Amino acid sequence: MTALNFNDDWSVAPQISLFAKLGGADVSTAVTLPHDALISTPRAPENRGKGGYFPSAAFQYSKRFDVPEEWRGKHVTLHFDGAYRDAMVYVNDALAANRPNGYAPFDAVLDPYLRFGESNAVRVDVRTHDDSRWYAGAGIYRDVRLEVREPVHIRASQLQVRTPTVDDELATFEVAFPVDNLSGETRTVDARVVLIAPDGQQAAEAVEPVTVLPRACADVRIRLYVEAPERWSVDHPRLYQARIELRDGDTTLDANTLRVGVRTVQLDPRRGLRINGVPLKLRGACIHHDNGPLGAAAFGDAEFRKIRLLKEAGFNAIRSSHNPISEAMLDACDELGMIVMDESFDVWTVQKSSFDYSVSFSDWWERDLEAMVFRDRTHASVLFYSIGNEIPETGDRFGASLGRRMAEKVRSLDPDRFVTNGINGFVSVIDDVVKMMGAGAFGEASG
Repeated sequence: MTALNFNDDWSVAPQISLFAKLGGADVSTAVTLPHDALISTPRAPENRGKGGYFPSAAFQYSKRFDVPEEWRGKHVTLHFDGAYRDAMVYVNDALAANRPNGYAPFDAVLDPYLRFGESNAVRVDVRTHDDSRWYAGAGIYRDVRLEVREPVHIRASQLQVRTPTVDDELATFEVAFPVDNLSGETRTVDARVVLIAPDGQQAAEAVEPVTVLPRACADVRIRLYVEAPERWSVDHPRLYQARIELRDGDTTLDANTLRVGVRTVQLDPRRGLRINGVPLKLRGACIHHDNGPLGAAAFGDAEFRKIRLLKEAGFNAIRSSHNPISEAMLDACDELGMIVMDESFDVWTVQKSSFDYSVSFSDWWERDLEAMVFRDRTHASVLFYSIGNEIPETGDRFGASLGRRMAEKVRSLDPDRFVTNGINGFVSVIDDVVKMMGAGAFGEASG
């Protein structure tokens, strides 16, 4: 695989109609991602609401890039760690992907739309309105990568590394991933996994053959064993490096590298939370995704600084309020030893703002949960998933049933972490409270 930083040489402009463009009204500005397009727009008192007096707006990001002839027949994708929101990705004016959720990571497959040996155009349209209860920003505010893979490749978005058994003498690493074969012939290749210990020395290696039928997928599962494992904890965040490869003889077809931690997690009502058998009390903070005067742009250094300052202040846990956080922040939590409660949604089917994610929830919640868990289950810092925050539907039987479906979906993707829900008892019965108020339960109705 070739992975290229795709953050440079973009331009951004207010999104306007085709007719306005004919009149020469299209004005763009050169930018580097991550970028928050909303933070530089003028605030005004009439923009009342929850977004800090910033206006509703729509933006268009664009970029040109060369596609060499040798990419023909490859699998080419753009990986977005997040774009706020209702992102529409066009390649040479053809729609390649869309994502309503502004916080979900997603891929845009480019192959069908590319012109090989030529310059190509990519465009991303985003918008923001009264769709959040905090300053959300707007734009491609997280990193973007261009990935070029062989027809036979690892489905990187679904890599999983587990440590099902751990003790002082031995740790079992279980590495699992799908292998896709987009070619028209059956291929047999070698799947190879190498584990590098925190001190930089090789700790284990395993190789297994895998046969993949044409235009099909095969699952690979490899076990490795590491003696005297070094464990990850909030005080000693030791990290191993897992390199996963597909090889055809001496040729490497694909490769991915992950940082993973070895730790055991237990939770019960008598002894509370234990990491590696040691009780731990959480000193946590709820944090939103913005970086203050930098706006919503998730700069790696800013995300690292945020976690470092919290750690220095005595915190050992964060809750992402109320959406999946950036991969840059997860990397910082892994490295610095900060526990994460990874939250998915602030709304389900009942809106909290006029144009929020609730309108897309029914069609997208399952894919958005998958995107969060597939990305974050390899991070040692993630101990909990939260399926929602102050959701009104939790107070009725249909909402409870939906919550059960969501929780079981998460458990099916990651059996090693705990699932919770940020339930506010008052919000769960708020409809009943409104009815009681209307009936005069809180005073005589005016008439």
